[in-house]
Amino acid sequence: MFEIEAHYHDRKIYLSDGRVYPLGEILLRYFSINFYDLGELFDVCERAKSELNISSLFCPADIGKCAQEIEFAYDNIMDIAKSLPPYDTKHFRHGLLRNLFAYYNDIFDEPFYEDSEFEVDDYNEHFVNAESTPVSYEEMYITEDLNELRALSDYGFDSKKVFSNYENRKDAADFTTCIEQMTNEFSTFIEDIIRVKKIFMPFVDELCDHNSYPTTQKVIDTFQRYTSIVSSGSMCMGHTVIDTKKGPILCETYRFTSLGAFLYFELFKCIEEKFMPVKCRNCGRWFIMKHTTFSHYCKRLVSSNPPKTCRDNAMSHNFKEKIKSDPVWEIYNRAYKQHYARYMKKKMSKSEFAECGEYAIGLRQKAADGELEMEEYQRLMRI
Repeated sequence: MFEIEAHYHDRKIYLSDGRVYPLGEILLRYFSINFYDLGELFDVCERAKSELNISSLFCPADIGKCAQEIEFAYDNIMDIAKSLPPYDTKHFRHGLLRNLFAYYNDIFDEPFYEDSEFEVDDYNEHFVNAESTPVSYEEMYITEDLNELRALSDYGFDSKKVFSNYENRKDAADFTTCIEQMTNEFSTFIEDIIRVKKIFMPFVDELCDHNSYPTTQKVIDTFQRYTSIVSSGSMCMGHTVIDTKKGPILCETYRFTSLGAFLYFELFKCIEEKFMPVKCRNCGRWFIMKHTTFSHYCKRLVSSNPPKTCRDNAMSHNFKEKIKSDPVWEIYNRAYKQHYARYMKKKMSKSEFAECGEYAIGLRQKAADGELEMEEYQRLMRI
């Protein structure tokens, strides 16, 4: 259900449905969105592994009531998936458990015959040896109209009835296979979302804690500290030629068995290509910092009159702080204002103003490098 196929070429990800995303864009969507009650959903998914397992002697008799709560959680998880790429164009069916229980209705609802020769004590031998072909729960749909299905709360569990004959044992084995697949998929999906928030984001934040892209050694050291960053699921890789507006291209094709494997792949492609997710230190939102420059501030508009971005505000703030704390820059700024005032009063031509500017920058650099005494630097700046 949550498997993904994607193609990669020239810092772009091509999804199987034809959509194209710049590298890092899908990962950024997961970094930027907040989901609530993920921990509760994960707990429900984990409980489902035992509460829906009819092969267990501890399976509750009111299995239908347990399934009702679990199905509500599954529907919420599918709504989460549909809100984000690559799943936002996929059709998810709600009512998975209602369909599954209805498909295997006989093992729950058929009356138990007292003269059955099958005893519960024989469960292990008969159940393990039952000949059945594993099936996918996605093949178990029996109707499009869920109103025709019975409420899950109507279903009960009776181990004697379930294992009363060969057909029931075979159906029970198939049902258990479907439940195992379903519970593992939903549990892994929520775990992957939680991993993004608790591991991926702090990992990237630590990588970008300096004013430059992380070195290879920095990536290695940080990776070794985040041992739990490893992805769920698996990935296989091949090549595919796909058609684009500019002509056919040869892409690396990846098939991921889980969301976590896909996001893990994109994260390390971002690190490799220097398309880093960075958290803006002004607005707190995440953005992709491309390889051409590095900044801790994004280019989102924070004011329209005059138009200013987070980066503009940061540059202005940093410049003011530099002037306050660095006498070299304070002297330079005072001289710049004096020369600019002369230029505005037409006491200095444009070429003279530019020449003074280059001269002042040269003096500022020498003073910063310690090649010019502060008193001499201040005297020359007054010219």
